[in-house]
Amino acid sequence: MTKANVEFLREGYEALQRGDLETFTALSRERLAPEFEFHHVWDGRVFRGFEGTMEWISDTRETWDEYSQEIAEIAELGEDDVLVVVRISGRGGGSGVPVAQELAVVWTFEGDKAVQARSFTSREEALEAARPS
Repeated sequence: MTKANVEFLREGYEALQRGDLETFTALSRERLAPEFEFHHVWDGRVFRGFEGTMEWISDTRETWDEYSQEIAEIAELGEDDVLVVVRISGRGGGSGVPVAQELAVVWTFEGDKAVQARSFTSREEALEAARPS
């Protein structure tokens, strides 16, 4: 199932990159488990389910001007996990301060449903967190 999960993530991130919220929303409804959790590294918030994902989209649009993200890497991490590294850029909505940063997300799947996504400030941090104990 990992190849299909990688393709789902590629399609979703590419939809966001081009501003195609219709495709992103359809993919999210289809492939996010009801108990899905997105753990956001910047503010420590946890967005839950499809509704939480839409809340994250709304928050991002409110916080950033000229926000964009580009996929740098997608890699399988065993049977259930996928690493996505993106390069993000934008300007603070109030301050206008430009920001450019790498962000890494470890996605965990149960079958074809994403159950968790944890974001990190670097690829290395994400890989360390994804290693089995």
